[in-house]
Amino acid sequence: MHESTALFTARALVDELARGGVRRFCVAPGSRSTALALAVAERDDLRAWVVTDERSAAFFALGLARATREAAAVVCT
Repeated sequence: MHESTALFTARALVDELARGGVRRFCVAPGSRSTALALAVAERDDLRAWVVTDERSAAFFALGLARATREAAAVVCT
């Protein structure tokens, strides 16, 4: 099966974020961010939380980062 360009690019981006130390991702689901959400979900070394509202996801990620003193990323459209 041929891999989509969006998923290939999303995997590369997630790989680089992980290489930079990002291990926590807050995902606000949306059709335009599906490739990024899939790229995060397929990695066992990353942790993802699904938060349905983008603003809430941003505040949740901020709280995670403050509590752990490590970066947290937000995936949203």
